[in-house]
Amino acid sequence: MDNEKMIYIDEKKAERLLKKIIIMEKQNLRTKQYNDAEMVRRIKKAIEEEVECF
Repeated sequence: MDNEKMIYIDEKKAERLLKKIIIMEKQNLRTKQYNDAEMVRRIKKAIEEEVECF
């Protein structure tokens, strides 16, 4: 047996997450509501929420 670990990626969830992040970034570029550190936290939170749904 190989020591490789198989990682399953749900393409629909990945696409949905990518779109969500792009929308968040685009909105923040317009409003300048969040600084870089806060956007990183918001993106991490969105990723964690999507992973919990998995």
